[in-house]
Amino acid sequence: MNARAWASLLPAVLVTPRVAGQPPPEPPGRRADLTVGRLFVPETYRADPAGIHLVLHLHGAHWAAEQALVESGWNAVMVSAVLNGLSGVYAEQFRDPAVFRSILTEVCAHAGDVGLPADAPITRVTVTSFSAGFGGVRELLKHDDLYERIDALVMADSIHAGFVGDPALRQVDPVAMEGFLRFARDAAAGRKTMVISHSEIRPDTYASTTETADYLLSQLGATREPCSDEWAPGLTCTSRFERAGFHLFGFMGTTAPDHMHHFHHLSLPMQHAAPH
Repeated sequence: MNARAWASLLPAVLVTPRVAGQPPPEPPGRRADLTVGRLFVPETYRADPAGIHLVLHLHGAHWAAEQALVESGWNAVMVSAVLNGLSGVYAEQFRDPAVFRSILTEVCAHAGDVGLPADAPITRVTVTSFSAGFGGVRELLKHDDLYERIDALVMADSIHAGFVGDPALRQVDPVAMEGFLRFARDAAAGRKTMVISHSEIRPDTYASTTETADYLLSQLGATREPCSDEWAPGLTCTSRFERAGFHLFGFMGTTAPDHMHHFHHLSLPMQHAAPH
């Protein structure tokens, strides 16, 4: 599938539910609209005296991201930011570091409205991203204070980059990968947690999620090992690499539905980023 065809199809598949028909009911819990994104506190959430674990999710659909949080079993709250557009829209939204900071501030400000302790601090931040959401994540990682605030990344078929030099050689642009590589190195050293899942989709004019994953592995001096693990129907893992807090999983599939499996089963890679 060429890049133009993929881009035209993607907005449609992003709103496709797991089964035909209407999306399933939203998981039970409390919600509040923020300036950017929607705050969700699952019905099963229990106040933790140590503080709040916040998950910021970029791209897809609110209900599916919230369902992934519930299925993960994490005792956490979520802000899901779902924008109309592809990676450039997310990059523009999160280019100003004040946006991320305001999300943290607004979560605390709305604490009483959604049943959270009014004085509970946010002590852990996980950022999850599907598909085009990487544009926003890339911007967040450019700012040292935001980088330090983020404890874990879960990138579900979601890291793309441009090429340098002759496009026919498909050399991943290292500048576009700087923040992700820094995080990968910190994760491999046990200072952060980073989970990457990717399909086999190969766009014509920019680096695939496989190629960006291979770039990170090459910079870590790492090699995948083959496997054959069915994580869920339609989601078969064929390669993996894990070191300390860095976890990378390659999956079969070259179609739009294969891409969507990474979102609808987001809770599975999230489990590899579970707080200890």
